This record gives sequence, C-alpha cells and structure tokens, in this order.
Amino acid sequence: MIAEAARWIGSGNITGKPGPWCASFANFVLERTGRPPLANDIVASALGYGRRLPGPQVGALAVLGTRRGYAGHVGFVAGVNADGSIRLISGNWGRRVGDATISRRQVVAFVEVQ
Repeated sequence: MIAEAARWIGSGNITGKPGPWCASFANFVLERTGRPPLANDIVASALGYGRRLPGPQVGALAVLGTRRGYAGHVGFVAGVNADGSIRLISGNWGRRVGDATISRRQVVAFVEVQ
C-alpha cells in the first residue's frame, strides 16, 4: 500500500475530485490495493474507518487535526523516525501527492487500514 501511495509522489490531483482531495487520494490508494474505501471523500470519515491505534504504524492512516481540533488532513504513515516524527504520504499536500515529515503532535488519530 505504501509503495502504491509513493508511486504517485509529485503528481497533481490524480483523483479528478474538486476541492480538498487528501481523502480522495486515500480512497484511490485503498481501492487500488484491494482494500475497502473510506465511507466518503471527507477527512473525518477516516476516523471511523478502522480500529484506532495507540501510536503510529507503517501503513496506518494518520488523521491530522486543525488548530481547532477538527480532522483536517489524512495520509498514510510511511515511516516513524527516531525522534518520533512521522513520514506521511498524502494527497493535496502543496497541491500534489507529497511525502512530508510531520510532528506526532499534529496527529489526532492513527487508524488501522482494513
């Protein structure tokens, strides 16, 4: 699954969906790897996708919060660094599929992929 997500790094909106498309990209990857999609293309749907995990695991979904605590972005955990930061592959990161290192504090939930 991570290999499939990584394959698209640097690409623009491959989902064809208008507006914010990080959840659409997650669905794109999930479906291409034979997994059930999120309930819809809204970030908050990732919170109900699977079992919540106590911490990051490669292949899990990471739901990032906004300043007000709402679900604001979703991507795949591609790695966990020694300092606890997370390597995240996600759609709509700078209007592209991106590979970024984020602080663990930005994540409101880690969700197991089914």
